[in-house]
Amino acid sequence: MIPDDLGDAGKRAFNLASAQVDAMPEPERFRDAVLRFARAVDLVEELREEWIAEGRPKLFTHSNGALVPHPLLKLIAETEKDAARFGRALKLEPDAIKGARGGSTKGRQSSPDRKAPPIVTVNPNLGKLK
Repeated sequence: MIPDDLGDAGKRAFNLASAQVDAMPEPERFRDAVLRFARAVDLVEELREEWIAEGRPKLFTHSNGALVPHPLLKLIAETEKDAARFGRALKLEPDAIKGARGGSTKGRQSSPDRKAPPIVTVNPNLGKLK
């Protein structure tokens, strides 16, 4: 069940993650992770809306005069990293999904030039006169 306190972005994230988790064995084990992912995505969108409402400031001047990146930009970046990390843990990114499907490990493709040469057997009857 989708928590009521999530915004639209959080609800979409919750649905996406829930669909992915439902395909896994023992999906109930991942419910907390789904909720963390949805809340992180929701927070990113809330922070972004606030940053836009403030005029998209890039820099902030401290009381000591130091010019630094705006605090909302820092929060957005940190929260996006959290959301991405939670998404990878739930196998929501294309690279994670590809790795979850199995198959050969990166770098282990068998190219024609990496295959062993065929075994040559010598027929003892070749070259003998009758």
